[in-house]
Amino acid sequence: METWQKPETIILWIIIVGLFLVVLLTTIIFLVRAIFKKIIKAKENEARTQLAYQQNLLETTIKTQEIERHRIAADIHDGLIGKLTAIKMQQEINQQDQKTIDALHESINIARRISHDLSPPLIEYTKLPELIKEILYPWEQHLLITAIYDIRQETNDTDDFKVQITRIIQEIITNIIKHANATQAVVHLKQTKNYMALLISDNGNGYDVEKNSKGLGTKNIETRVQYLKGIYKVTSELKKGTTNLFLFKN
Repeated sequence: METWQKPETIILWIIIVGLFLVVLLTTIIFLVRAIFKKIIKAKENEARTQLAYQQNLLETTIKTQEIERHRIAADIHDGLIGKLTAIKMQQEINQQDQKTIDALHESINIARRISHDLSPPLIEYTKLPELIKEILYPWEQHLLITAIYDIRQETNDTDDFKVQITRIIQEIITNIIKHANATQAVVHLKQTKNYMALLISDNGNGYDVEKNSKGLGTKNIETRVQYLKGIYKVTSELKKGTTNLFLFKN
């Protein structure tokens, strides 16, 4: 009997071939896993880069908007209001028609309110609840607004944070008055050591959130919430009103 035909030789070759196959299979598995890990890592890096780009674009867009708002507010305050005031004083000195003087006075007040809405004055010295009160005051002529301020601990909010919150409130109140046909609204602000919550609800017409979530106003709100790294949820029921809830971590 030839040596290669002996049972022990055949078994040895089987073992050698089996070991070779095991090593080959292990190597293939290792290489496949390494390739998949490399692909996943590349995808993660790409996603992080895309997210960082979107975040930078978002911040740039919002900051550009605020710079433009501030410029327009300054033009209104320093240019338009100044000229209207001068005309009003001239009318008063010359004892002109009182209706014209009253109309100029009202125009000055409207221009001043618009200027303040665009760029709240002394925002760095004003607490968020006070800013919200100033925002809501002009709208109280059109809507019964109940404001609740549950301040469990005052926080040193940045000027940017306060500006974005006021923009969100302005957007929602404007939508309520323009579209909701509401008679009442509730603005509830809660501040604690760990978070700030804001709830705005109304008793208006309500709407289908799924079908009407792509409007410009909603996108503006979502953009600002994303910029502040907050959470936003809206619920609405036809003929029963709408509730907007915001949560921001300190």
